[in-house]
Amino acid sequence: MSVGVHFKQYQKQTGSTLILGLFILILIMLLGVTAMKVSDTQFQLAGNLQFEDLAMNNAEAAIDAGERWLAGTTGGTKNYLNAGFTTAATVNYTSDGGNAMTTKLYPLASTPDPFTDSTWSGLQVEANSNQSYFIQLASTNSSLVGSNQATGGRASSGCSKVNTYRIIARGTSARGATKFVQSYYSALSC
Repeated sequence: MSVGVHFKQYQKQTGSTLILGLFILILIMLLGVTAMKVSDTQFQLAGNLQFEDLAMNNAEAAIDAGERWLAGTTGGTKNYLNAGFTTAATVNYTSDGGNAMTTKLYPLASTPDPFTDSTWSGLQVEANSNQSYFIQLASTNSSLVGSNQATGGRASSGCSKVNTYRIIARGTSARGATKFVQSYYSALSC
């Protein structure tokens, strides 16, 4: 007796499983590449937001420096009474820390353009700083709100006149983000 091995005859294969498998692998690869691109874009956006926040923080710090300069004194004279406000002038002074600083003062009715680089040249709050500001005289001898006789019932014996100043600050960051902040400051003029 002979024992024979019988093989089943299979129909001819067309290879559709192989093609379908490759198509699914290509789709998965494209999804992975897209996910990586989206992730990288979101990472860059988050970094840009951080640099914009840094620029805003620098601008706000420059506003603070400008307000401190106006509130302070140089040579026994209040800085807001500085003669530099009569003509566009650059005033050099020293901060509490001893760093040389520069302030640009603009007179009443002047129109400095904060969007030109020449306005900002040499105005860093400290050496190699990303903070700068300038101060413009906005009004002189204005009446304080609520300081007249009709409000309080009697005339005030103190000073009720103020000078107002506009402080414009610019902050930049390492990637070139730039933010501008503007503040108004008032000081007694008498």
